[in-house]
Order: sequence, then structure tokens, then C-alpha cells
Amino acid sequence: MVADSQSAADATTESTLPKVHVSAETEDADDTYSPARTRSATKTDTLLRDVPQSITVVSERMIQDTSMQNMADVVRYVPGVGMAQGEGNRDTPILRGNASTADFFVDGVRDDVEYFRDLYNVERVEALKGPNAMIFGRAGAGGVINRVTRQAGWDDVREVSLQAGSWDNLRTTADFGGALNDKVAVRVTGLYEDSES
Repeated sequence: MVADSQSAADATTESTLPKVHVSAETEDADDTYSPARTRSATKTDTLLRDVPQSITVVSERMIQDTSMQNMADVVRYVPGVGMAQGEGNRDTPILRGNASTADFFVDGVRDDVEYFRDLYNVERVEALKGPNAMIFGRAGAGGVINRVTRQAGWDDVREVSLQAGSWDNLRTTADFGGALNDKVAVRVTGLYEDSES
């Protein structure tokens, strides 16, 4: 009986443990296949989990890793969206069955012109699907596709890519940027492409 009361007394003794400090640097959320934020759905920088609309974000990392070069490449990874060729050979997205050439935006500004949309200067592509896309104004009720371009920042950027292929195909892109001083930053992107096909 004495041994049992001794072990019961030991079990009720309190002790204070030292504090544990955990620190780590977070990964850049935009440098993944699943970005955590969007700017298209609410026109503010919002976490995707807080957006009640159907939106798909194709990140810069995914664009680079899969060698996407145009909007047709992007929409292969966006459910409910396809791409067709419209008048004047321009891109025509088909969002949830609705085709319209007026559904493209660049940094939230309408991009309704006849040209081939390359991705050399794109940070990410955000596809907002359904009638909630009317936040952008006149557009199809199927949704909109917003290309978010690379912006000047305080970190130095030095990137050059070169691709070559059959039929004398040559493609090179360049991206340079950084801070000029503590108040001004610049970024310059460029593309050259030539092919005999």
C-alpha cells in the first residue's frame, strides 16, 4: 500500500517545460503548381479558399515546366474551358459552352484584339468560370480568362531561354529586372520567334 501511494504522488507532480520556438521561411506561394491567392475573382489579392466562385489558377511554375506557349496550351489544364479559332485567326475561349472573343483580360483590363496571345511575359493565368465573371463587365456569362503579367519588383531577375526545333524553329525569351534605387524598380521582357513551318 505504501508503494501505491508513492506512485500516485509522483503522477500528480507538475513540471514546466521550456518554451519551444519554431521558425522557418515559407516557400513563395506563387512558385508552386497550386497558388494560394487570386486577384481575378474579387479584384483584390484574396486567398483562394476565401473565394466562393469557381476559379482555376495556372501558375508561372506550371507554365514553365510544361513549356506552355499560348492560351490553347493553358486551357488544357482548366476544367470546363476549351479553345477555338475565331475570326481573324484570333483565340476564342469556350467557357462552359459559351464562346466569345471578349472574354480575355490582361491584369484586369479587357484584351479584345485580334492577335496570338503568347505567355512569355505572364506570371499566371486565372480562369474565372460562371456568371460571377460579370464582375469584369461586358463578357460572356461562361466566364473570363485573366492573364497576370510579370511586374517590376525589388528582387533582381535575370532569365534567358532558348528553344530550337524542327523546321528551323527558333524561339528565345528574355526577362530582366530589379531595383534602380530604393523607390524605382524596372522590368523588361522580350520574345523573338522564327520558324520555316
